[in-house]
Amino acid sequence: MKTIALFGAGQVGAMVSRLIAPDWEAVCFADNSADKRGSLLHGIPVLSPGEAAAMKPDAFCLCVTDSGRAGEMERQLRALGYEGEIFTAAPLAVFDARAAALRQLSEQINALGVPGDAAELGSYRGDFAAVINAAFPERRLHIFDTFEGFAEADVAVERSEGLSRAKAGDFSATGVEAVMSRLPHPGLAVFHKGWFPDTFRGCEGLRFAFVSVDADLYAPTAAALPLFWDRLSPGGAILVHDAGGTQYLGPARALREFCAPRRILPTPLSDLHGTVLLRKPLE
Repeated sequence: MKTIALFGAGQVGAMVSRLIAPDWEAVCFADNSADKRGSLLHGIPVLSPGEAAAMKPDAFCLCVTDSGRAGEMERQLRALGYEGEIFTAAPLAVFDARAAALRQLSEQINALGVPGDAAELGSYRGDFAAVINAAFPERRLHIFDTFEGFAEADVAVERSEGLSRAKAGDFSATGVEAVMSRLPHPGLAVFHKGWFPDTFRGCEGLRFAFVSVDADLYAPTAAALPLFWDRLSPGGAILVHDAGGTQYLGPARALREFCAPRRILPTPLSDLHGTVLLRKPLE
């Protein structure tokens, strides 16, 4: 069995450790943050880059998707005297497990004739909305977003609960027109601009076949789950983004609080941001 060290004990590194093939053993994480050293991430020790290089693993994986950052990390390892194989996790940004799951789910949902619209909470610039719109070319797509970044009320909850370092206005570089321009079927889009759940008013009578919840923060995620689940058609699906991430802890908390009393078991996906699937059973 070959050994590998994972350089970067953050969100990408955490998910890469789940993707390691059976013929590789992850022996450690390496990280430049002294605060992380001495801890365990998914049961794997976090060391300094020097300590990790001294273990002489067969390979290092640079757990970042930015090429400039990866170059800096590789130079650091070579300066420490590491002579083994070095590769990067950057290709994982091209092959998106969440998008793949959506496409496969849409094929099944459409084949079953599951009734209802599609929806997305948290669209930002419309990258995933475009994938949803393409996967459901005959269904309305309801897009809920402030289009002004994180709301102060939601950020205040994050600060008080220690859930993230989010700031009001994060992800504000967007707009309805920008998202609309990304959609392959813009005529099917219905935009709900403003603070959620206020923007859900008027949607109480809708049924949904597919929903993406990508609000990043606790409060909007906690509000969204019961609203969409109660209106999800049998056979329908909800994807919750960042439910297993390390940058935003709120979605995981909201998911636990929602699922436990309803005895719903989330199914994890192997994407870089810890997405989980909730599926409404067929009647």
